[in-house]
Amino acid sequence: MHTKITFLYPDATLKIEIGSDNFLCISDLHIGYSPSPLVKVDSKRIAFILSRKIEELCKKAKSNNLIILGDLKHTIGRVTLNEQRSLKLFFNKISSCFKKIYLVQGNHDAGIQNLLPTNTELIKKGLILSNFYFMHGHSLPIPDVRKVNTIIMGHIHPLYFKENSPLNGQRIWVIIKLHIKQIFPSLKKVYRLIIMPTFNYELYLPSYFISPYNFIGRNSPLLNKCKQDILSTKIISTNGVLLADARSNIP
Repeated sequence: MHTKITFLYPDATLKIEIGSDNFLCISDLHIGYSPSPLVKVDSKRIAFILSRKIEELCKKAKSNNLIILGDLKHTIGRVTLNEQRSLKLFFNKISSCFKKIYLVQGNHDAGIQNLLPTNTELIKKGLILSNFYFMHGHSLPIPDVRKVNTIIMGHIHPLYFKENSPLNGQRIWVIIKLHIKQIFPSLKKVYRLIIMPTFNYELYLPSYFISPYNFIGRNSPLLNKCKQDILSTKIISTNGVLLADARSNIP
């Protein structure tokens, strides 16, 4: 079956072609986010902006399916009234654009199942489509990851770190080649891991600054477990500029 993956710059989005189906893939919208508990934010504004962008991407990429890699909403453990209203607006705008929406549940998505439209499937662990494994990133991959060669995740909100660079603190893509034999000892093949930037460009949650020689994986069980088996790391800006290409093990 024909498969192809395309980075949609500068929109923090992947387009994935599997046979006759096209998928858009995004991560970490965190609808309901506020920079401080003391600041009241009407999250319907960002829900409207993000849903409009998704509508535009759907038409531009001619995609009939959407994958959201977790943390669609922000509050952990419950759904606030603000989030309920904002998610209703969000799905009202985008659900008719897609035949199917897959939401891979993130650590911020508890209680969201009753707010999903009928064409949306909640995936509690990982999603396998052809040669791709989609996960949020807050837990280890499931054993079915053995069937694929590419892992796509969000969760860690990667940002670029280089002093005096105009891109310092900007969202980035991180592409890693690694073994995962620390998780599944019998696996010898090399995986490609794509870490997505946040789709929500207003997000200022604690994120992980990435330099090519100092990769921090404390917030990712997968990377923390397999950090000694990283073979190479590429860092790409959201505009598609290759910022670093480190081809040795990264401590």
